Amino acid sequence: MLPQMSGNTSLVPGPDYSLTLHVLESKNVSPPQGSSSTVWLVLFFLVISLSMVVNTVYVATLVCRRNLTLTHLILCFFFLINLVDYGLLVFEFSLGPSNQYPYSGGSCSFYQFLLQGSPLLSSGTLLLLVYQAYCSSSCPPHSSPFLKLSILLITMAILSIPSILYSRLAVYPSTARYCVMDLSSLASWAGMDTGRQHAVNAIFFLIYKSVLTYWLPLALVIFPILRMVKMVNTMADNQLTINLTFAVTISFLVFNLPLATIVLVRQLITTLSIPVSSTTTWIIHVLHSLFLLISFFFHIFRPLVCLVLDQDNLPNLCRRKYRRVEKLGEETDQV
Repeated sequence: MLPQMSGNTSLVPGPDYSLTLHVLESKNVSPPQGSSSTVWLVLFFLVISLSMVVNTVYVATLVCRRNLTLTHLILCFFFLINLVDYGLLVFEFSLGPSNQYPYSGGSCSFYQFLLQGSPLLSSGTLLLLVYQAYCSSSCPPHSSPFLKLSILLITMAILSIPSILYSRLAVYPSTARYCVMDLSSLASWAGMDTGRQHAVNAIFFLIYKSVLTYWLPLALVIFPILRMVKMVNTMADNQLTINLTFAVTISFLVFNLPLATIVLVRQLITTLSIPVSSTTTWIIHVLHSLFLLISFFFHIFRPLVCLVLDQDNLPNLCRRKYRRVEKLGEETDQV
């Protein structure tokens, strides 16, 4: 997880560019220390475990609720996306410190599809959450919520097609195998020099890991959020749709800002071929992993703020449990 400071390393995305581990097959970069990987493993495990508990409680409260809205369904859908992220992390940690990929090329394509598509789906879900709340506040919705979710999934799948087309297994002379995104064919088609082909990969990660997942959604949600601020805690928001949307959107933007910024800086340095020292490279790698961990706190804060704002759900859950206990007691008395 934490690259060592040895030699003049670069910020070029490594052959196994993934969620948390960036390893470059080079004589100048040594493998991460086991102790560092263990620290990150423990930290992510704690955050994921807490997220699973809090989200499960929130989903349970929604199950007991009679009048579910599209906002509640979207918030549950966020949890499903989080589960995909957790599965990817567990898979990456299972590959070991070297992050070599021992599986087939088809599984590599599917892995890259999930790796690039999950952040896109998360940002797309945020846009759906904001705009459905904004539209429902001005006029009643006419389309089915499942239709909106289906359109979202289809759109994100189309945007993730390049991750399937340009993913491949890279095998090095040392027999090391990595699942990579390789856009060198596009660079060759554009007539770029061999030494500059890595810039195409950097532009791809810049767009898919920063622009489409944060900066573009940020620009698109500013207007509706500013318009909905006036309706917070008013009679127009009797179902707390606007309150929940506002709180979740702001928390998403806050917790993901550091990660989007470090990805933007890292890929711009690579694209522009700006020389950096090994110490700077190591710091950027560490910050990348740290900011990813911070972004995972959104998975915890989101259900917590929903439970605080929508406090009617907790009595419904307690009431349902009480009814089950009462019914069980009556059956016991009859026996």
